[in-house]
Amino acid sequence: MQPALLPGDWVVARRRTGALDRGDIVVFDDPSNAGVNLVKRVIGLPGETIGVTDGRVTVDGALLADRWATGTTQPDGEWIVPQDHVWVLGDNRASSASDGRQLGPTPVADVHWVVTARYWPTTRAGAIGA
Repeated sequence: MQPALLPGDWVVARRRTGALDRGDIVVFDDPSNAGVNLVKRVIGLPGETIGVTDGRVTVDGALLADRWATGTTQPDGEWIVPQDHVWVLGDNRASSASDGRQLGPTPVADVHWVVTARYWPTTRAGAIGA
């Protein structure tokens, strides 16, 4: 999730209640590795079509104002987000693993937490917004 989150950062998260918003940083169970949590950013919302073409992300055909990403997004593809699901990506696209490109849409019911702030290291403490 670099640069938003770095290894060793300690964060505050609130229990998810209600709908998620594009840009939320969420915590959910890794479906392929029991007992492991993943931290990713919500990119696609229920009913949307997410596309990746030439390293750029689109939502329903419109270029995503992707201020969170570092690097290009690969591979090219298209994913439809079903109802009651979201589509997530890591911010460091070239190094991100286990996100929507590999896992497909994530059920909203599997998203347990939304990251709201960082408290360690104190030099980087503060709110983490969408």
